[in-house]
Amino acid sequence: MIEQTPYSYEFLWNQLEIGYNNIKKKKYKELVSRFLFDKQIREKLETLKDYKGRNYKGGVLERTASVLSLALCMYDNYPEIDIDLLLTAIILSGICSVFSKKECYEKIKEYPEIIPFLYKKKRRKPSVEIYIYDQLFKIDNGIFLKLRKQLLK
Repeated sequence: MIEQTPYSYEFLWNQLEIGYNNIKKKKYKELVSRFLFDKQIREKLETLKDYKGRNYKGGVLERTASVLSLALCMYDNYPEIDIDLLLTAIILSGICSVFSKKECYEKIKEYPEIIPFLYKKKRRKPSVEIYIYDQLFKIDNGIFLKLRKQLLK
C-alpha cells in the first residue's frame, strides 16, 4: 500500500494551474485564485487522502488534477459546455476538502451556480455541466481502481 501520491506535488499543482488558466470568466477566476494560491491551503491539500480510491497522502490533489485533465480533453469535443463553470467546480471540489462543508458553503455562497456541483442536495434541475462533472469523477475513479487492481496482480 502506498503512503503518498506517486506524482510530484509540483506536477499536480501545475495541472491545477493549467485548469485555472483555462478559466476565462473573471468572476470564476477570481474565486478560484482566492484559494488556489494560498500557501496554507496548498499545504493542507497535499496531505489529504481521497478515501474513495486514492487513500494516501496527496490523494485529493491527485484526483482533482486528474479530473481537471479529463475535463479539458472532453471540452475539445464539446465546446458548447460552460468549461469555466466546470473547471471552477472541479478545482473547488478539491480545495473545499480542506474545509468543513459549512465553511466551504460560506466561502462560495455568492456563487449559487457552483453550489449544486458541490452540494447534491441543492440540485433542482441538473445541467449538462453537472452531469459531466459527476461522470468525470466516476470515470476517473473507475480508471484508477482498475489500474490499481492490475498492478496488484
